[in-house]
Amino acid sequence: MFQHRAVRSSLLASAVAVTLLATAGQATTQAATPQAPAPAAFAGAPAAPASGPTGNPFDEVDRLANAKDNTPAPAPAPGGQAITGQVPGASTAASAPADDLQKRGRTAKAAPTAKSVAAGVPCTLDGIANLTPEQFADFLGDQAVLADGCLRGLIWTWDARLAPVMSDAHVQAVSRRISALAAAHDGRNSSHLEEMFTYLHAVAYHDYSRSEIDVTDAPTVDAMRQAIADFGNASRTFDVTPSNARTLREALYAASAPGLRQHQLGLIKKVLATMDPAHPATHHDATWAGAALAALSVSYLGVYPGNQDTAFHSAVAGDASYRAAFKAFSTYTHLKGTANAWVARDALSEYARFGQVDGLRDQVVADLGALLGPVKAGFGDGSEQWAKLVSWLNVYEACKPYGVCKEDIEKQLFPYTYSYDNGAIKVRTALDRATVDQLYYASKQVKSQYHRVLGTEQPLAGDPNTTLNIVLYASRADYVNYHPILTGYGTNNGGIYIENGATFYTYQRRVPQDSSLTLEELFRHEYTHYLNGRYAVPGFFGEGPWYEGDRTTAMDEGTAEFFDGATRDNGIAVRKSLVKSIISDTSGGGPRMSVEQLLNATYDGDGFRFYSYAGTFFEFLWTEKPSLLREMYTHLRANDVAAYDAWRHRMGSDTYLQRDYDRFLDAQIAKVDQLYVPDTSFTPNDRLRDSALASVKSAFATATYNTPDCVENGDPGKRRFTCTGRITANLKNWRSDDQNFKDVSETVDYFILDRAGAASNNLADMNCSFGPLEIWSNKKAGTSSYSCEGPLRS
Repeated sequence: MFQHRAVRSSLLASAVAVTLLATAGQATTQAATPQAPAPAAFAGAPAAPASGPTGNPFDEVDRLANAKDNTPAPAPAPGGQAITGQVPGASTAASAPADDLQKRGRTAKAAPTAKSVAAGVPCTLDGIANLTPEQFADFLGDQAVLADGCLRGLIWTWDARLAPVMSDAHVQAVSRRISALAAAHDGRNSSHLEEMFTYLHAVAYHDYSRSEIDVTDAPTVDAMRQAIADFGNASRTFDVTPSNARTLREALYAASAPGLRQHQLGLIKKVLATMDPAHPATHHDATWAGAALAALSVSYLGVYPGNQDTAFHSAVAGDASYRAAFKAFSTYTHLKGTANAWVARDALSEYARFGQVDGLRDQVVADLGALLGPVKAGFGDGSEQWAKLVSWLNVYEACKPYGVCKEDIEKQLFPYTYSYDNGAIKVRTALDRATVDQLYYASKQVKSQYHRVLGTEQPLAGDPNTTLNIVLYASRADYVNYHPILTGYGTNNGGIYIENGATFYTYQRRVPQDSSLTLEELFRHEYTHYLNGRYAVPGFFGEGPWYEGDRTTAMDEGTAEFFDGATRDNGIAVRKSLVKSIISDTSGGGPRMSVEQLLNATYDGDGFRFYSYAGTFFEFLWTEKPSLLREMYTHLRANDVAAYDAWRHRMGSDTYLQRDYDRFLDAQIAKVDQLYVPDTSFTPNDRLRDSALASVKSAFATATYNTPDCVENGDPGKRRFTCTGRITANLKNWRSDDQNFKDVSETVDYFILDRAGAASNNLADMNCSFGPLEIWSNKKAGTSSYSCEGPLRS
């Protein structure tokens, strides 16, 4: 807390007697064009948690003001791509094998010069801008120009200087060059077909959102179509080499453009066949899985209703063998448990999507039902492959005959409902009571420290969220497989919190495989969001003046990170994960976020980076200047936007505050390995000593020399007591609101919590908050009300 426990105890033990007065919270693609509605990063396999100061999406919870319509929606694009009808963006640089790196691996440290072009052409936008179509084809064929080298930084982020080299003439010239080179293709990219197709992929990607280019005219489409066909039919295109897999991937993404998709059914079948049991050299290979993802993506974009690709729909409806290539993945159990298991999942999903094609729905729906049993037997009950079939049966409203409708799934996933505090917290889950009880006891620590800072336990007038509803999946796998079916929400997160209705969805997690945070740490953070919404910030998340311009973004996320470290009787501890994040953020030599920056952080501009800075900043205020923290909450509760803005400006412009915060961070970094990781312990209910309220009250009074008023909460399932009274603390400096808050906190912790906890295990799990301080006329002491809550044996 403000002082180490041993120091605190020593100081308080020697204090003047205190009078106690009784009273009444793998292929991947990424967005390339900031100006365009670009697809977000996606992964073919289940995404691995990201690391570093930008944050791990599985450590963060998406927040919404209101629940959306949860009518079952079609599955997202294959590979988890964040696209809705557009061509995916750049594939991430792959780690090539050693023999391939010898040729490809000289990734340019500076812009290389393509040696074969007359006069030399730097691999820069200015260098290529004036190249003729044939010169540009020469440039792409130059050995110095690599798809994962200088080309990556050249063609994916839109710049006006790209328009001249993405003209119809340039696209046609590159396409013709591919056709001319395809027959002699050696499978090792000697002729740089990968780079040429990567360029065509980039053109197709930009064409979706840029009016400066348009490659949908017949001559250009025909040239691209011929190039893809010539490469696909070349004798060595399917030799098992990494470069072939990458080139096929890029060719198929280029073929995702309008006017091209309906011609790719044969090539898609050939690429998907590399995942069948007869191709062990490719079906376990992540690079070839990347090609399969591109094949699935072409099919997705062709069927996607918003694209209105009638030519593709007709081609699919007329080609039973094409559809069978997808359905066959129901038997591809050789992929089970491998890094490429996702291909079977998404191929089955794309088969199910064929039901959106006129004339195919009835057959597809019947097939999905028939496949449930074999897929369950082959891949496992609750497997992601099985869950995809279930998802689509719900979309097609054909789930009832198979017992896989939402209500059936919910009964299976959430067989238990645990209720606390007369329904103030409700948890639906398959996890055992002890796991959920730990979260409940953690919430009590957060709530008591929160109310100490607020100085009140009264919610905002008119707040409707009297109950926090928690839906807790037993694993991340269950969350990924079933959450979209049940709610329609995505799963690239650690959960979802919906403020209007106070509903929190999350899952039990393995650390570090699923997340770097434990379930308890994540829950504490989200519980603070609930408290902020109920007790501090008027209105609902994202609505009204408090959320304009990210006004309360730093406050809300920062206090959630801060109160996450709440303890029973040693204040609010600095969490190890926050300080480690700051260490990581500055490991490259970059500066820390300043107080002004963190208090004005935005979700869009700063990502997750500011969370740790804001959390440690509020920890700093609580430790050294708690009156400033309490002032902020006063402005929030008073609905005084102007005063809150002035507070932010004052904090951000105070150079002395910045200096002290930096010093505080330095001190935490120096002892980072000793910092706090929440892991709440408690005595199971059946092992509590006392079941009678009178016994608890007597033990409390005997241990603390205080006779409180105690009442029971009336919940027969989880019985609780609340004891209230008044406590007087000696004041070291009555003029300092900071010191007064510390003095009262220390007094409550030592004279009530420490003493009571030693007397009874009921009281050892008790938490206390206190109200406003009334300073005595002699200024030597002050009195405050307190409220302590703990368990009774049920």
